[in-house]
Order: sequence, then C-alpha cells, then structure tokens
Amino acid sequence: MRHGIDQALTKATQATPYSRGDVDSSVSLRKALPAARFTTTGDILADSIAASVEQAKRGDLVVYRIGKDDPARLVAQAMARGAGGILTEQLLPCPVPQCIVGDIELAMAAIAAEQLGRPDQKLLTIGVIGSAGKTTTSLLLSTLLKSSGVRVGFQTDLGVNDGVVQTTAPESLISGSSLIQWLGDAADAGSQAAVMELSDELARYGHYDEIEFDMVVVTGSAIGAGDFGPSGLQCVLERLAADGVVIAPADDPRAMKLIEEQDVRTVTYGVRKAADVTAKIIDQSCGMTTLLVTYDDTTAVMETSLCGGAMAANHAAAVLVGLLLDQPLHEAVEKVSTLRSVPGRGQRLSRYGHASIVLDLGGTPDRVAASLRTFRSGKGAGRLWVIQAIDGGEQPEILARYGHLIERFADKAIVTSLPSSRENFLAASHAVLDGVEKCASMRLVADRTRAIQWAMNSSGPNDTILVITGDRYQTAMSARTDLQNLEAMIEKQWDKADAADPKPALKIVG
Repeated sequence: MRHGIDQALTKATQATPYSRGDVDSSVSLRKALPAARFTTTGDILADSIAASVEQAKRGDLVVYRIGKDDPARLVAQAMARGAGGILTEQLLPCPVPQCIVGDIELAMAAIAAEQLGRPDQKLLTIGVIGSAGKTTTSLLLSTLLKSSGVRVGFQTDLGVNDGVVQTTAPESLISGSSLIQWLGDAADAGSQAAVMELSDELARYGHYDEIEFDMVVVTGSAIGAGDFGPSGLQCVLERLAADGVVIAPADDPRAMKLIEEQDVRTVTYGVRKAADVTAKIIDQSCGMTTLLVTYDDTTAVMETSLCGGAMAANHAAAVLVGLLLDQPLHEAVEKVSTLRSVPGRGQRLSRYGHASIVLDLGGTPDRVAASLRTFRSGKGAGRLWVIQAIDGGEQPEILARYGHLIERFADKAIVTSLPSSRENFLAASHAVLDGVEKCASMRLVADRTRAIQWAMNSSGPNDTILVITGDRYQTAMSARTDLQNLEAMIEKQWDKADAADPKPALKIVG
C-alpha cells in the first residue's frame, strides 16, 4: 500500500529543523534560471533582492516589472545605488548587468527556492487540487498528521499555518515565491510536512513549478483544460516526485483517465465505485453522518459532523493518506474524524425551537451542487430553504446554472446579492431566472441580511436554511470576517425572536 513513498515517509518522521543561517543565500542566476539571457556578464550572483529600487543597497538585485515601474527612473536609481543587477522581462538601455526572463514571478520563485536551499526537499509535501473539497481535505490531512505526532504546516483559502503560528491571510491562495517563502518558514518552524491547497489556474501558469510533490490528492470532479494547453492537474502531476503517489477519485472517470495517461503511481478512493478505500454512508441524521470505511478486508465505522457524499469522499482521501503512511485503518479513521467543523463548509448553527442554519461559501457551481445534495438528503421531515447570494459580475451562464440547481433542490428558494454588488442585482437576478422553469418559485431580495431574516421568521423548527454566500474572490481574511458577521447577525435575530416569544423550558421526566 505504501507504493514507493519510503523517502517521503522518512521526511515526515525523521526530518530535523534547519536554520536559514546554514543556507548560502548567494544565488547564481545562471544556475537558478538556465533559460535566461544575460547582458554584459555571463552570470549574476544575487545575495538579496531589493523590495523596491528605492530600498536597494549596493549589490542587490533590482526587479523591473513592466507596466508597474518607470524604466528610466528605475535604471537611474539602480545605477546610483550600485545595484548588482536587474531582473527584467525586456532589455533596458543601461550598463547594469541584466537577467532577462520570460516571467518575473516564476523567476522570483526559482531564485527563492535556490536561496532557501529547496525547502520542499526538507518536507513531506502534499498538494491538494480539484474542483471542490480542497480546503476540507487539506484540513483533514493536517488533522491526520498532527494526530500522528507530525508537525505540519498548511495553507488553504481559509488560513495559513507554518506549524507554529496560524494566521488568516489578507490575500487569496499564495503561490510562486510567496509559497516558497512559506515553505521555508514552515521548515524553520520545525515542520516535517506541508499540506497545500492548489489552484487549477495558478498551476496552469507554472506557479508551482519550483515544488516537488510527494503526494497529490485530487478532489471533486475532473478539472478540464483551460482555453489552451494542459489542465492544472496535468501540470501538478508533472511536479510529482519520482517516488511520489497520486490519491485519485475512482468516482470520476475523467480524472482517472487523465491520471492514467500520466503514468504515475496511483491509489484510489471512492464513495460510489470500487476503490482501494471506500466510504459508504449508512446513516445521516441530526447533523451527523455515519460512514463505513473499507480497505482490503477491513472495515471501520466513522462518525462525523461533516455531512454528505462529497464530505465522505474527502474523508476517504484523508484516510488513504494515513494508510500510505503505514497507519492501521482504525487509527487513520479515528484521527481523521476528530475534525468536527470547517468554517463556511457546511457550518451548522442551531438553537432549540428554530430552523437550523448552514453557512456555506459556495463560489462555484460544483461546490454549490455538492452542498445542495448534502443538505437536501439530510433535511429530514422539514423543508430546505436555500438563500443563494450572487455576484453581479459573474458570467450569465454560471448564474443560470445556480438558478437551475437551487430550483431543483430547494423547497423554498431566495436569490439575494453579495453586499459588494447590490447595484447589479437586478440584471444578475434575471440571468439566474434564465436557468429556472418556474420563475414564480424564486423570491428576489437584494439585501442579504433581510433575506436571511425573512427566511428565519418564515421557517419552521424542523427546517434547514442553507445560506450560500457565493463570493469566489474573497480573501481568507474577508471570508472569515464575513462568516463571523453572519453568525453574529443570526444569533441576534434568534435572541430577538426568543424575547418576543419565549419558549417553554424542557422538563426531564422520570
């Protein structure tokens, strides 16, 4: 079952922290960037890269970004400050040595990797890529590794942890040189493993090319190619270590075909089809799901508050990684099941006498479909209310897809707006209705807070209200802040309702 990942396992269990003081920060750009062209010299030795030309010191490498910097001013200051060279995408008229590359950001990542002594080689590196489920799977893997005594760093679109310090980043998923720097921080902090949520788009443009992955976990449905060239998954698989392994979804034939074409070591997980590890839902009620997780001739029972078929698949993928790290099935199941909630991923809020409210970030039709299926099947005897917040700048065909999905799965459907795009709500809501057969079944409420409050006041105690916030471009910090504000508003609304109509206290008899 270990499929040749002995070297990776050694990284996770025997790696020792290293200090950047032990790394020679002087980098040969000729070595780091073999395809680059040089002027006036055959190489440039870079000890450090100036944050800006105004802060450059003698010998620093200065970066010229087309469209952001004034070339004449940058050249003048670089010469005055004694810069050791200029990293640029075009030839500049000056005597300062220049390194000319095709993409500044990719070149910066390659330089950072050399400066830090390839921190990816000092960690067990796990990349998680897919159309849905990346964040949850990344956190499940981090939970598994932590419970196994491995210090682990992780980066997701909900936050970043270097193994010691956890932060909510004011930016989207990091990549390129920022990701290399984070790997260096994780290694400095004594981490032995790094779990990274990967973006399909960033992968297609080479932003992970300086990382060698020991494991690649594929989640959700297959990722198609972009407008041209290979898909992000194909690009990430090209960065798989020689003894690395892919954890693949057996339920997705498109993904399986693509992975098989890459001729890489593969193990599979699934919910609907036969796989190396399968997870079958045997009960789903009261906000809990019970799974039977099977590997070979062994089965273990798992109970989790992360509900639905998509979440079951995420758990199966994480358990499979535990098995690859030579853990018994029952231990891997127990460790994975300790993750009880993920902010904005089916995050359930409950109070006696009121409808349960579920907060889900959504962001793409695939994620929304998975969430709708989960809470439709788990709604019990009550109704499923769906509040879909839409972005006025979203493509009309995607908005129509949202309309089709919520009409199909919701008992009561409300379309509302993101707070940032209320001025475009009318046009965007018309696009949503293009995907709906019975337009009268949709309620349009431009103000998201009012939409949620109306649903809370109109729903019954057995109902479930699914609130899909819908902003795919939120940063980690803004997403967490938005969720916290929604939680506070919901609690305040419940307090107000209870004050107006106090419920009798429960009496225990017998």
